[in-house]
Amino acid sequence: MTTQDHPVGEMIEATTELLEEDSISVADVVEDLGHSSMSATLLLPAMAVVSPLSGVPLFSTVCGMLIFLIAAQMTLGRDHLWLPDWLRRQRVSSDRARKVLGPMRRMARFLDRHTEARVKMLLRQPFLTIPRVICALCGLAMPFLELVPFSSSTLGIVVSSLAVAMLTRDGLVMLVALLLLTAAGVGLPYLLI
Repeated sequence: MTTQDHPVGEMIEATTELLEEDSISVADVVEDLGHSSMSATLLLPAMAVVSPLSGVPLFSTVCGMLIFLIAAQMTLGRDHLWLPDWLRRQRVSSDRARKVLGPMRRMARFLDRHTEARVKMLLRQPFLTIPRVICALCGLAMPFLELVPFSSSTLGIVVSSLAVAMLTRDGLVMLVALLLLTAAGVGLPYLLI
């Protein structure tokens, strides 16, 4: 199998290779993943916000801003990612990142085994704009969910699913993600109350 057969796993492995220093910055990850695709760059903060790190104060806000900026630029059709310097300088310790990447690696293997190019029509324009806009809106909402610990993880699951759909060209995963979004739309207000 080629690396194209394991796009999610390749993204995790590329990030793991950056963990030789004491800490890793957003700029390091974006520069490394940005060469492969914007969908891969979108997937990492989405998966990170699903992890236990989302309970760390302001972590969900940083991930949400990253998701918003990446998805908004995807929506606009940009092929080169721009991020503000303050966001590029954000760092997480390598030890903490390794703890998060362990479960992500298992999730990546599962996704790579169960995704394939299906219902590709949903991932062509004009339909491709829909998941990009949804991801941007979810990212924009995450800082507001900071008051309720782990609530942003729900939106992180939706964004992760949509990013996987775009990365693997799997329209079926996109449909499942849209169902998750509907469930989140119904459930989140109750969680916030």
